[in-house]
Amino acid sequence: MISVIIPTYNRPGPLHRALRSLTRQELTDFEIIVVDDGGHVPARPVADSWRTVLPVRLIETGHAGVAAARNTGLAAAAGEFVAFLDDDDVVFARHLRAAHTVLDHGSADAVYGGALVSDRWIETLPRDTRWLPRKDYEFDAQFLLCANYIHTGSLVSRNFTDTTARFTETMTHCEDWDMWLTLHRRLGYRFAYLGETTSVYHQVPRCRGAVSTAYASSPTPFTLARRHLFRTWPSTDPQILDYRAWFTEFDTRLDQLIDAGRRAPAHIYEAAVRALHCGFVDGEPADHSVLDALLPDQPPIHRQPANVR
Repeated sequence: MISVIIPTYNRPGPLHRALRSLTRQELTDFEIIVVDDGGHVPARPVADSWRTVLPVRLIETGHAGVAAARNTGLAAAAGEFVAFLDDDDVVFARHLRAAHTVLDHGSADAVYGGALVSDRWIETLPRDTRWLPRKDYEFDAQFLLCANYIHTGSLVSRNFTDTTARFTETMTHCEDWDMWLTLHRRLGYRFAYLGETTSVYHQVPRCRGAVSTAYASSPTPFTLARRHLFRTWPSTDPQILDYRAWFTEFDTRLDQLIDAGRRAPAHIYEAAVRALHCGFVDGEPADHSVLDALLPDQPPIHRQPANVR
């Protein structure tokens, strides 16, 4: 059985879509654990509306953040495997079956499918997906030390509740990236890419998600989280250090852009990872012309003191 853990906070409409996507699963041996993270819009009416067709269990907690909500769901998970689905994302019909087939075979401990990245609501696989960014990378342990290319809602793993691995509750962003590194580097989990698109990672502007709110001020939570993770997971590998320096400069330029009152370009992080991945795999140095193309260097900002008229 697979335990599907869904943290939710004040988003009943998206939660409906996430649950509806689970009604279409080819594999039916799963349970759903919805963790309401203390929002002022209760998730109970949504969870109750699906109980006749889905095995939904609701846990209501005080507001402690997405990492804590996922940990609460993990503590209650009865399945041999666990899947993570955010309340504003959806999975396609083969998601759980494709993951279960590989995990049950024993050739991997954590698997993930490709994820479309969309700024509009999608519930079924579009006929033409060329206009959408995507996360569809083969697993590379070294590149994972530079950037997170695995979408949370695309991953299914062996249940690790009997270990010490938990989402870091002090992190508001990139806590999933930290978990993938923990599973692989500390628990020795073998990761595998499924080779097919199984989920949608929604970044809808009007739905206050982690990305849209993060790019509202600087330094962005992603800047701070990346600094923290580079310290937490140190490396002496020259190529990793080169690519980490690239992403550090990426963060600096993005923060400068936001400081100047300009919006971050849509899907800017996905564009960065897409542009760098092949070069990393081929053993090439980080391409700074890509950085200049994505985020031209901004002149320093000279703010006038508040008491100057």
